[in-house]
Amino acid sequence: MSFEHPRLLPALLLLLPLLLGALIHWRKRRALLDLFPGGGAGPDSETIRRRYALSTAAFLVSLACLILALAGPRRGFRWIEDFRRGSGLVLALDLSLSMDIRDGGGPSRLERAVAIGQALVLQPVAGGETRSYAAVIGKGSAAPALPLTGDTEAVLNFLEGISTAAITGRGTNLERLVDAATGAYPPGFPGRRRILLFSDGEALEGNLPAALDRAAAADIAILALGFGSEAGSPLPGGAGALISRQERAVLEDAARRTGGVYIDGMREDAARLLEEALSRLDAGTLRREGGRALRREARPVAPVFILAGLAAFILSKACDLRRKPREAP
Repeated sequence: MSFEHPRLLPALLLLLPLLLGALIHWRKRRALLDLFPGGGAGPDSETIRRRYALSTAAFLVSLACLILALAGPRRGFRWIEDFRRGSGLVLALDLSLSMDIRDGGGPSRLERAVAIGQALVLQPVAGGETRSYAAVIGKGSAAPALPLTGDTEAVLNFLEGISTAAITGRGTNLERLVDAATGAYPPGFPGRRRILLFSDGEALEGNLPAALDRAAAADIAILALGFGSEAGSPLPGGAGALISRQERAVLEDAARRTGGVYIDGMREDAARLLEEALSRLDAGTLRREGGRALRREARPVAPVFILAGLAAFILSKACDLRRKPREAP
């Protein structure tokens, strides 16, 4: 099971103080019952105890179900009609100092990323579909560099002039970079949404998993292209004591969390692998039936939790109702 708004799940921890308060209240009620003749051991006292425990448990369950419903639970998939047209690709370029490293003496990591981006833009789109591009750049901060456009010449010109000096700042904050890429899509964008993350995966600041969850909630898949070697290379500019490596696990997690793909950008055929990955993603989410285009969507199950929470709430209130005492014959 996955959740559209997983950041709401920590609210379940609020049930712990409520449970503690219920236990304290239970002890007070039990002490009160002990004041009755027989020490509160009669059948009516036992019934009161059971009904109170059941009422409290049902109320807490109803609150838990409400929180889970608000988090947008999803389970399995369903096919719905797809009215989207074409796709949008946001090029998210990590411009931290480590991207200037020339692993093995070849092109720098950024130069490899630019070459892959250029090859993708120049490649004809399969099936004649339209494709628009945008670009964001980031270091310790992130900023939009190119709005969504179908003008491939503008995209190529942008890539031709990019460098790590295009944005000021220090460090690497991939959370801000992914958030900026997610925000590059205008409201109601009609196409399929993809982010191409060009990075070595070194996230020195920020909370990248949180940004990935936000991208996934916006139905955006991330194709993470990793640069650098496992052995690593020294940073340029006199910072040779620091070694920078490709954090493949970070990039693989970015792809996995959003339903995307990881690609080793150091491979000579990385551009071809990227185009194939885009085609596979479309083939895995689209199909045609009776002349209609269908896409696969995670099946929402929030109504199940809403109904369960409502039933639990009704049960909690029913337990609070007192029966009328029987009249003596």
